[in-house]
Amino acid sequence: MTRTLLILALTAGLVVAALAADVPVKVYVNGRQQNYNPPALLRGGTVYVPLRAGAQSLGLEVKWHPDAQAAQICTDTSCVLIPRKQGIIVNGSLMLPLRKMGEATGSRVTWDAAAKAVRIVK
Repeated sequence: MTRTLLILALTAGLVVAALAADVPVKVYVNGRQQNYNPPALLRGGTVYVPLRAGAQSLGLEVKWHPDAQAAQICTDTSCVLIPRKQGIIVNGSLMLPLRKMGEATGSRVTWDAAAKAVRIVK
């Protein structure tokens, strides 16, 4: 009985660790693959990209508001404020949800699960 419980606990721990692992993903904007540093990743069902590089690849202007701890990303006609708490830090870079950035431009954002890729069409 004790051995069975130990095996179940170890198996559950491995499953949780596998689900928590970051998965590298590809990002395409208008059919062109983007290469970010650090690379785009999938964590907890959300694709994250580095703030500045991700925004620039979508043609967005970026302004950091230190008092609000938020990134303001703007198109020619509107702006969206994304709080830092919605992001993650990877290798010292703030990574924000790609979908929020893409949708801020009015772009169509789709997930290709088989290819582990996000496709954005502006």
